[in-house]
Amino acid sequence: MLANFKTLREENKSRGDYLNELKLHFCAYYGYNQELMEIFFKQFAPQELMQFLESSEKQRPMTIRTNQLKTRRKDLAQTLIQRGVNLDPLAEWSNVGLVVYESKVPIGATPEYLAGHYML
Repeated sequence: MLANFKTLREENKSRGDYLNELKLHFCAYYGYNQELMEIFFKQFAPQELMQFLESSEKQRPMTIRTNQLKTRRKDLAQTLIQRGVNLDPLAEWSNVGLVVYESKVPIGATPEYLAGHYML
Protein backbone atom coordinates (compact mmCIF):
# COMPACT_ATOMS: atom_id res chain seq x y z
CA MET A 1 0.00 0.00 0.00
CA LEU A 2 2.64 2.53 1.04
CA ALA A 3 4.89 1.61 -1.88
CA ASN A 4 2.16 2.50 -4.39
CA PHE A 5 0.41 5.13 -2.29
CA LYS A 6 -0.89 7.44 -5.02
CA THR A 7 -2.90 4.78 -6.81
CA LEU A 8 -4.01 2.59 -3.87
CA ARG A 9 -4.92 5.12 -1.20
CA GLU A 10 -8.41 6.13 -0.18
CA GLU A 11 -9.07 9.79 -0.89
CA ASN A 12 -9.93 10.73 2.67
CA LYS A 13 -6.82 9.09 4.19
CA SER A 14 -3.34 10.56 4.32
CA ARG A 15 -0.05 8.70 4.32
CA GLY A 16 0.24 9.53 8.03
CA ASP A 17 -3.08 7.84 8.73
CA TYR A 18 -1.86 4.66 7.06
CA LEU A 19 1.44 4.82 8.96
CA ASN A 20 -0.40 5.22 12.28
CA GLU A 21 -2.57 2.20 11.46
CA LEU A 22 0.52 0.22 10.56
CA LYS A 23 2.17 1.17 13.87
CA LEU A 24 -0.86 -0.02 15.80
CA HIS A 25 -0.95 -3.29 13.86
CA PHE A 26 2.77 -3.86 14.46
CA CYS A 27 2.32 -3.15 18.18
CA ALA A 28 -0.54 -5.62 18.44
CA TYR A 29 1.08 -8.34 16.34
CA TYR A 30 4.64 -8.19 17.71
CA GLY A 31 3.78 -7.11 21.26
CA TYR A 32 5.74 -3.86 21.41
CA ASN A 33 4.50 -0.67 23.06
CA GLN A 34 3.71 2.42 21.00
CA GLU A 35 6.67 4.47 22.23
CA LEU A 36 9.17 1.85 21.14
CA MET A 37 7.39 1.43 17.81
CA GLU A 38 7.69 5.21 17.27
CA ILE A 39 11.46 4.92 17.73
CA PHE A 40 11.60 2.00 15.29
CA PHE A 41 9.61 3.96 12.69
CA LYS A 42 12.10 6.82 12.97
CA GLN A 43 15.02 4.46 12.34
CA PHE A 44 13.60 2.19 9.63
CA ALA A 45 11.45 2.44 6.54
CA PRO A 46 8.23 0.40 6.95
CA GLN A 47 9.46 -2.51 4.81
CA GLU A 48 12.82 -2.61 6.62
CA LEU A 49 11.04 -2.40 9.96
CA MET A 50 8.89 -5.40 9.10
CA GLN A 51 12.02 -7.40 8.20
CA PHE A 52 13.67 -6.30 11.46
CA LEU A 53 10.66 -7.29 13.55
CA GLU A 54 10.34 -10.65 11.79
CA SER A 55 14.02 -11.43 12.30
CA SER A 56 13.73 -10.45 15.98
CA GLU A 57 11.01 -13.08 16.41
CA LYS A 58 13.22 -15.97 15.28
CA GLN A 59 14.83 -18.14 17.91
CA ARG A 60 18.57 -17.57 18.11
CA PRO A 61 20.83 -20.61 18.23
CA MET A 62 22.64 -21.31 21.46
CA THR A 63 26.35 -20.77 21.01
CA ILE A 64 29.30 -21.33 23.30
CA ARG A 65 32.80 -19.89 23.20
CA THR A 66 35.77 -22.08 24.04
CA ASN A 67 38.21 -20.71 26.63
CA GLN A 68 41.48 -21.38 24.80
CA LEU A 69 43.48 -20.85 27.97
CA LYS A 70 41.98 -24.08 29.33
CA THR A 71 41.13 -26.28 26.34
CA ARG A 72 40.90 -26.56 22.58
CA ARG A 73 37.61 -26.41 20.70
CA LYS A 74 38.11 -29.89 19.28
CA ASP A 75 38.69 -31.41 22.72
CA LEU A 76 35.75 -29.54 24.20
CA ALA A 77 33.46 -30.65 21.36
CA GLN A 78 34.44 -34.31 21.85
CA THR A 79 33.79 -34.11 25.59
CA LEU A 80 30.40 -32.47 25.14
CA ILE A 81 29.39 -34.95 22.43
CA GLN A 82 30.12 -37.76 24.90
CA ARG A 83 27.74 -36.03 27.35
CA GLY A 84 24.94 -36.12 24.75
CA VAL A 85 25.27 -32.65 23.22
CA ASN A 86 24.53 -32.21 19.51
CA LEU A 87 26.83 -29.44 18.24
CA ASP A 88 28.86 -28.13 15.31
CA PRO A 89 31.61 -25.56 14.82
CA LEU A 90 30.13 -22.06 14.69
CA ALA A 91 31.67 -20.85 11.43
CA GLU A 92 34.81 -21.07 9.36
CA TRP A 93 36.01 -17.68 10.60
CA SER A 94 35.74 -18.66 14.28
CA ASN A 95 38.13 -21.13 15.85
CA VAL A 96 36.52 -20.92 19.31
CA GLY A 97 32.74 -21.01 18.73
CA LEU A 98 30.34 -23.94 18.78
CA VAL A 99 26.62 -24.04 17.97
CA VAL A 100 24.55 -26.22 20.29
CA TYR A 101 21.45 -27.73 18.66
CA GLU A 102 20.22 -29.89 21.51
CA SER A 103 21.55 -31.31 24.73
CA LYS A 104 20.60 -34.04 27.16
CA VAL A 105 22.38 -32.13 29.94
CA PRO A 106 22.04 -28.45 30.94
CA ILE A 107 24.77 -26.60 29.02
CA GLY A 108 25.26 -24.14 31.88
CA ALA A 109 25.82 -26.85 34.47
CA THR A 110 28.38 -29.25 32.98
CA PRO A 111 31.67 -29.81 34.79
CA GLU A 112 33.44 -28.22 31.81
CA TYR A 113 31.32 -25.08 32.11
CA LEU A 114 31.86 -24.90 35.85
CA ALA A 115 35.62 -25.34 35.31
CA GLY A 116 35.63 -22.42 32.85
CA HIS A 117 36.31 -24.35 29.66
CA TYR A 118 33.58 -22.44 27.81
CA MET A 119 31.06 -19.66 28.23
CA LEU A 120 27.55 -19.28 26.88
